[in-house]
Amino acid sequence: MWVFVVAVQWTLTVSGESSTVIASVQTALAIPFLLLALPMGVWGERGAGPVLMRGALLVLAGAAVAAAVLASIDDVPPWLMLATVVAVGAGLSTITIAWQSLMPHIVGRPLAGTAAILDGASYNGARAIGPIIGGALLTVTTSQALFLTLGVVLAVLVIPLWSRRRAGTAMPRSSERMAPALEASTRFVRNSAWTRRLLYRLSVFGVPSSCLWALLPVIAHERLGLSSSQFGLMFGLVGFGAVVGTVAVMPLRRRMTQNAFICAGSLAYAAVLAAVATVSNVVVVAVLMVVVGGSWVGVQSSWMMAAHDALPTWIRARVIALMLLVFQGCQAVGSLVWGALADIVSLDAAFAAAAVVMVGAGMGALVHGIVPAETIAPTLDDAGTRTAIPLAPVAEESAPVRVTVTYRLRPGGHASFRALRRDLARARRRLGARRWTAEVGTDRVIERFDFRDVAEYRRYLSTRLTDPEKCLLDRIWVDACAERPISRLSHR
Repeated sequence: MWVFVVAVQWTLTVSGESSTVIASVQTALAIPFLLLALPMGVWGERGAGPVLMRGALLVLAGAAVAAAVLASIDDVPPWLMLATVVAVGAGLSTITIAWQSLMPHIVGRPLAGTAAILDGASYNGARAIGPIIGGALLTVTTSQALFLTLGVVLAVLVIPLWSRRRAGTAMPRSSERMAPALEASTRFVRNSAWTRRLLYRLSVFGVPSSCLWALLPVIAHERLGLSSSQFGLMFGLVGFGAVVGTVAVMPLRRRMTQNAFICAGSLAYAAVLAAVATVSNVVVVAVLMVVVGGSWVGVQSSWMMAAHDALPTWIRARVIALMLLVFQGCQAVGSLVWGALADIVSLDAAFAAAAVVMVGAGMGALVHGIVPAETIAPTLDDAGTRTAIPLAPVAEESAPVRVTVTYRLRPGGHASFRALRRDLARARRRLGARRWTAEVGTDRVIERFDFRDVAEYRRYLSTRLTDPEKCLLDRIWVDACAERPISRLSHR
């Protein structure tokens, strides 16, 4: 994929296209994430990852062949070449999300965080090698031949995926329909402060970081006067820095808090952006590319580690898909903004502005960061935690249902319930409840919450009620109730 991206960027650059058009390559690569990320996350939870990856490789091969045809035609509008990048982005988004949904089940939950770091190193290793190969090949062959070769390679890569036997732990398959699954994802995010904070921090890093990826071809061609092979090497140094940085920053990661580590990586990235805006020495810029690669993978892997460590199994693939959607959306918008700013004002102004925004993102991560994920948990843990509030038996009919829980309060229990009321409402909604109310009387509270159908209620009982929610119910029972609460199930 990096060979393809570099080839397209360089082809547009040497043909004299504007900075906005060249920056649009990153936007075209990111657009499919906005459209496909969440549906792919749902399909990934259904155990369709290998099938999705095979289909995506065939799409990628077709896009490469189409790019070869376009490169052989004179005066082709740039939007046609960008359309092939959109197709590549569709394949890349599918493979990325399918792989992220499979990875914890291949390596096991305890190793998921470490696997996320190594996965980033592998991906960025490709980022180091791909541009070098692409730049070198562009000096000895035509872009048409390069694109055609890529199409053949991508088609051949389907074979090992087809023959590969499934490894690792069994992956639970979700039977949830697409529309309810997407609705459950948005409901979970709305009622999970930790997830919202994660997405926000990811986005404020994503917008300024896109400046480098979007405008590096312009810097290489106009300011540094590099050839295609030299540009590929410069681009590859970013990936080299990411691979080396994965190992080099491990001791630093262990000594620093997560918030401080993210801040340090963001500030290092900002320093590189500021320097690129003023430096014209090739060697200095090359060193800066290594630094920015290490900063990039350090911050990126922190987001993914946090997601794998904290998110419940039932929603993890969808939230990771949403993370990729948000980040790629920021990359798409940011690329257009920085490209337009470079055309309207100057290249230096675009990099300087991105550096200022990145400093703000880094300091924000240090001050606010990722709040502890005490209200969510990755798995259901029956050991040491009792289900405090009995839940009504499941009805057989497929219809909307309402759960009514009656709490008889002990003296002084009103204050305890009110203190936990907000957390209770968010927990019910986060796990699937569509509507929640609580009527507080003199000696009792009547809680009502609705589910879309019986199947959704079953999922709530069997896979979604994890340790923090059970502990919350325990606290309500112990702190506020005079006797065991009573629950009842009815049709709404």
